[in-house]
Amino acid sequence: MIRVGPSGWTHPRLADVWPIRRGPTFDPLAFLAEHFGCVEVDITAHAVPRPQHVTRWKAALADAPERTRLLVRLPATLGELGRPVEERREAVEAAAAALRPLLGRDRLGALVLTLGDGVLHGATETRWIAGVARAFSGAPLVLEAAHPSWYESRALDAVGGAGWSLAHVEPPDRWDAPPRRHRPTGPIGMLRLLAPGQAPPPVIGALARRARALQDHVRDVFVVTAGPIDPAAASMRLASALELRFVLAGERPVRAWPELVAAHPHLVPLVLPDEPAT
Repeated sequence: MIRVGPSGWTHPRLADVWPIRRGPTFDPLAFLAEHFGCVEVDITAHAVPRPQHVTRWKAALADAPERTRLLVRLPATLGELGRPVEERREAVEAAAAALRPLLGRDRLGALVLTLGDGVLHGATETRWIAGVARAFSGAPLVLEAAHPSWYESRALDAVGGAGWSLAHVEPPDRWDAPPRRHRPTGPIGMLRLLAPGQAPPPVIGALARRARALQDHVRDVFVVTAGPIDPAAASMRLASALELRFVLAGERPVRAWPELVAAHPHLVPLVLPDEPAT
């Protein structure tokens, strides 16, 4: 199954596109879970979440469609292997304790660990990610790595053996970039759209084709729209996710809500409007 969704929902400017007729108990995560197959928690990359926040995320998905999954980014500290090992171990323990209510639950799509740009693959690095995997035993795990050394055959074997599905990154345009395609190392395929603004239709189409091709080799595919946010276009992640859903649905209209469509008029021919929220 291919699940598409945005990364994050807490940017202040997103208030401009939430339903106008929303009640006092409106929950942005629960609302997005009605429209997308996945939603990524991005704030956890910067800080270990509080237990009440994790409990709230779990509750927000209680009434979402069966297909909806939550992706959670692990604290960046865990992927910065230049930091002292004790500091990293403390961060692992804190994150594992905080995220325990989600571990082993059907609604958890994956925990996502991003390695620092300069982290090369090696024996020490393999031992570290294997240790992190043990701390989150039972949870589906996705590793994002920017250095091309992680995509060599021995590294792919090591990543899979350590319990991680290596993400398919969108490489920068340079000679030492990682490949666009590699053999899967686990049951999850993850793609990320890193566009600072509106992605051109050819980019959306190419990403959809990559997702379909990947679907033949893994159990679940997650396509996440992310990237640097221009505060004036904070909702572009949501719009891009809807565009991807439209293409993957065979160019059949997908559900959207009026406020988002008004902010991004190019969505008009791609969507079926929701009924106004009460």
